Amino acid sequence: MKAYKDFTVMVVGAGTMGLSMAQVMAANGIKTYMTSRHPSTLTEAAEKIRIAIDGLIREGLADEHYRERVAANLFPITNDRFSEVGKEVDVVFETVVENADAKKAIYQQLNDCCREDCILASNTSGMDIFTVTAEVLSHPERLIIAHWFNPPHLMKLIEVVRGEKTSDETTETIRSLLEYVGKKPAVLNKFIPGFVVNRIATVINRELYYMIEQGWVSGEDAENAIRYTDGLRYGFEGPLGIWDFVGLEIPMTVAKGVLPSLCNYTDHMPLGDKLIAEGKTGVKAGEGVLQYGSMDEYVEKRNRRIIQMTKVMEKWDEEDR
Repeated sequence: MKAYKDFTVMVVGAGTMGLSMAQVMAANGIKTYMTSRHPSTLTEAAEKIRIAIDGLIREGLADEHYRERVAANLFPITNDRFSEVGKEVDVVFETVVENADAKKAIYQQLNDCCREDCILASNTSGMDIFTVTAEVLSHPERLIIAHWFNPPHLMKLIEVVRGEKTSDETTETIRSLLEYVGKKPAVLNKFIPGFVVNRIATVINRELYYMIEQGWVSGEDAENAIRYTDGLRYGFEGPLGIWDFVGLEIPMTVAKGVLPSLCNYTDHMPLGDKLIAEGKTGVKAGEGVLQYGSMDEYVEKRNRRIIQMTKVMEKWDEEDR
């Protein structure tokens, strides 16, 4: 197999996720096509990449050579040019809208335009892409999920999910490519709803929403209860490690009393439904369970804090090597 620096990658979709994923690949010296149906979207994406790079330079995570690598390796094209470049592409990262018909149409195009050994990796956050594409995709052994987190140029984790027919070679190539560009892949050996992160987030927030709904705790106090305990530890010690540190006898004893009292909703979360009905949909609306100000200011602050935490975690990773 050729070296990853000699790969050609295509990122299908130049929205928030796609443009950032393309930036990551290009910054690591990989020839990268970034595609969209609309030329205006590609223009907007280029400006957003410029702003993102400015932020990385400001925080000391990149320099002008980084910007030069992105410029040298990133090639924006419209989707109607798939057939021109498809045969040279080794890996496609698909980031189109979470709609089964839209996904199916894109994979039909990719199937027709790309080589039979080209790996197709979907950024879906929960769709069973293996079933959706079954009728249009030949060689399903090259299909896999690579679920990035927002913003992709800052967040390290990528969930890699195998389908029933995904080959070991496809899985290892994607894992190694993502490690090559500085990411931390977590591989799931089968498709399950929610993968790892959203599955656990659903469990946690179902319980917190229930506690708030019952009047047992306020949203602010519930948030602080997590931030100032597990929030402090999760950067170096996940939930499995925390229980190991405590000693399993104690949390298992506590669990016997907690499990019968846990929320067991299986079809909806009443508090979430109520908030949506009231237009309190989160940061973009200025309010969810918690209160927010300007979305742009919040996103800038959030990104800055991700960068600061990443710097700390990278030091810890060095200690652990």
